[in-house]
Amino acid sequence: MLKVMLIDDDVPMLKVLKQMIDWDELRLRIVGSTYSSAKALHLFQETWPDIVVTDIGLPQKNGIELAEAFRHMKPDIRVIFLTCHEDFHYAQQAVKLNADDYLLKDQLTAEQLEQSLQKSIRSLHSKVTPLYQKTSNYSSDLFKQGLLQRILDGVDPQTTREYAAGLGISWEYPWFMMGIVHLHYSSYEQLYVQSNVSLISYAIYNIAVELAASYEGITPFLEQDHLIVMYNFRQNLAGNAYSHFQAFLRELRFGAERFLKLRLNVSAVTDKIGLADLGSCYHQMIRHKHEFYANGEFTATDMGFLHRQLFFPLPQRILDGYKSDLERAVLGNDMRSIRELMANLAQLAQEKRFEPDDFVREITMLLRGIDMMFSEKKSDEARYAYLADARTLEDVMELAERQLAFIAQHKQKGSSAAIREPKLQMIQQFIDQHLADNITSIDMARYLYLNSSYFSRYFKRLTGINFTDYVHQYKMGIAAKMMKSSGQTLESLAMGLGYSDRTYFSKVFKKYIGMTPSEYKTKHAVGKYAK
Repeated sequence: MLKVMLIDDDVPMLKVLKQMIDWDELRLRIVGSTYSSAKALHLFQETWPDIVVTDIGLPQKNGIELAEAFRHMKPDIRVIFLTCHEDFHYAQQAVKLNADDYLLKDQLTAEQLEQSLQKSIRSLHSKVTPLYQKTSNYSSDLFKQGLLQRILDGVDPQTTREYAAGLGISWEYPWFMMGIVHLHYSSYEQLYVQSNVSLISYAIYNIAVELAASYEGITPFLEQDHLIVMYNFRQNLAGNAYSHFQAFLRELRFGAERFLKLRLNVSAVTDKIGLADLGSCYHQMIRHKHEFYANGEFTATDMGFLHRQLFFPLPQRILDGYKSDLERAVLGNDMRSIRELMANLAQLAQEKRFEPDDFVREITMLLRGIDMMFSEKKSDEARYAYLADARTLEDVMELAERQLAFIAQHKQKGSSAAIREPKLQMIQQFIDQHLADNITSIDMARYLYLNSSYFSRYFKRLTGINFTDYVHQYKMGIAAKMMKSSGQTLESLAMGLGYSDRTYFSKVFKKYIGMTPSEYKTKHAVGKYAK
């Protein structure tokens, strides 16, 4: 049966429409009715009707605007307009929208409504090609994205299947398997730049779409920087179904290797998943990184495994013992030691099964600390972005080892004192760029991508004073120079250095310079005239 939605802000009119004709006799089913245009948009997405009967004179969005929105979502929707009075402008717009009819409510009869509905039915039955074929040249990916969003949001399975059918995707069976395909970033960064991640992901998606044409029941989707592959299968062939799905994913990996020279990380849930559960299954797979400690580039699991406790908290400061050894290895450009240390660290993580996101975060802070110590300028952020997105321990450790090698090869020239003295230039540069701000150690740590307590300890060890004292001292040195050379008022000078209270500025100035601003200006004015 075809589905119909009714929209009219006159609630009694909705009742009249429902009772005016025998909808079943026309093989039509009313799947929703509403008096609100805002609710109508939501209801349309939930029920996915074939025919909409709507009043034109609605508050907020009128019927014409609603019909345009519906047509963007479902180009083959049939629309019948109702209105209280004849309006040439509205009638003209209705014609442009290819509406099936434009009926006056005051003169509406059951026969008129039936005739209009029959016209809509004939239009729907006369379709010679599915929606997917009609729109493939310009918007099939957009419509597939809409289908994916419905799945991830857990929209009613029946309407989702009907939406899929409108795109030429036939999901006849109740069960699905699902795979998620990510880039192996350590292979990606050797060939491509970070700004091309979306482009390369789309290229992998195109390979998947071409392969899927030879694999029954398989539908690939593109979601930001990864692919989602859904396989609709018959339960009584579950064994063969797994082999079928595995073969597709294996061929996809080979295709990416052959055409793009890229490795892929694939994780899959291969037991029975209902259409209504695909969204929650996907979110669990993305959030928990169950494939993180798996060996190889393909990981298959079941729904029960996803729900079990897999990982353990990372003990505080557990990586501190590796830091000094890695610093020495970087200083000596000792790649063998770097590889051994990283292999030991990977083995520790594998044995203890640390929570993946916590482990990656600690590795990143460890690398940034060493990076800051040896680099003359702030590093390119691409590799750190790849670390955050990596899905496996192998990928993380390959990226981390490569970053350490890069630091070792590009460290600042100079004596071994560099290991004791990280660069103050970056810190001073940040302060210079934010002189008018009240900078804290948290701001500085965030800029350097370091843990704030780690940065505070590190800075105190480096300079002998805490960061707040250093900032005050640095700014007061600038203030003293400016008092000698500029005619700025004390208020203007204080504001320019981030001190809104003149009294507080004077107090800080005296603490670090040894006299008040007035005394300092008087002293240096006398010295200047004495010359």
